[in-house]
Amino acid sequence: MPLVIPTVDVQLSKEYIFTNKIPQNTEDKSQYITDISLGKAVRASSSFPAIFCPCEFNSHKFLDGGVLDNIPVLEVKKQGADKVIAVNFKADDIDEESNIMDIAMRTIDIMGNKISEESLEQSDFIMTIETDKTGLLDIEKLDKCYMSGYKETIKNIDKIKKIIYEK
Repeated sequence: MPLVIPTVDVQLSKEYIFTNKIPQNTEDKSQYITDISLGKAVRASSSFPAIFCPCEFNSHKFLDGGVLDNIPVLEVKKQGADKVIAVNFKADDIDEESNIMDIAMRTIDIMGNKISEESLEQSDFIMTIETDKTGLLDIEKLDKCYMSGYKETIKNIDKIKKIIYEK
């Protein structure tokens, strides 16, 4: 099964894709990296700016792929997917109890959503998950986030099946 893990080299301002299969229909194959361990690829793609240090690999310094493409629909389609279900996380609202970190994260969400607009339009279905003010490092809320995603999936399961099975 093809794997697509986007990341960004912070020094070159260039997107790279960690993959186990370079797509045939791609002219520039230099953006694909296949000789990296899965753990290192996930670590690199999870390097959220200003929270985690860039992940070094060969001569690269990698950050979270969401810097340039948080929902890599085109890359998934290049790998042969004919249907793409995008998962989008709802940005938290700002209110009178919001602190500076809430506002900073909301700002990043606004920028990320703008970057993701084109990818979302290319997907076949968008499932938006509520995170209820779960911060980037709120590990104790993982189960709650998982349940939010599960409930949203169950709520949309008929639509998802229809999209998957229609020709």
